[in-house]
Amino acid sequence: MNKRFAFLGVLSVLAFGTLTSCSSDDNSGDISTPEGTNYRITVTLDNVNPDEDFVSVVVSGGTLNGKTDVWKVNQVVRPGESAIGLNKNDFAGATKTYVIETTQPIRAFAGGVQIINYGPSLPIKYKIEKGNEVIVNEDLTLSGDGADFSKQYSL
Repeated sequence: MNKRFAFLGVLSVLAFGTLTSCSSDDNSGDISTPEGTNYRITVTLDNVNPDEDFVSVVVSGGTLNGKTDVWKVNQVVRPGESAIGLNKNDFAGATKTYVIETTQPIRAFAGGVQIINYGPSLPIKYKIEKGNEVIVNEDLTLSGDGADFSKQYSL
């Protein structure tokens, strides 16, 4: 559990560290700021065994004005949360697919996934959409015996 909170903290720092920028030395006064982008992350994990497997799916992000509670999970808004974390217990029940999306455009996004499979084969589908464009589309199966899928994304 402590590893999960540490991972959430690291992702939050990564996401919000990108919100700051250095100013240039020219005094033109013309500073344009992008408005941000909406994100949608879809994760499907079939066959998670909560007694054997390790699952950590984390996303974080924020807006230019510092608003961090911008997430909803399976259409339910999650106020007050700058990061969303899912673990093996989330996928061990009836729900096998989670759709995590922003409620408004955000300026910074960081996400990470780590899945370690020790039991029977574990199919994984992980997709990130930025705006209306699919930018990450992972579709694989972990075979067991400690097979690992770990990636970090900063978009």
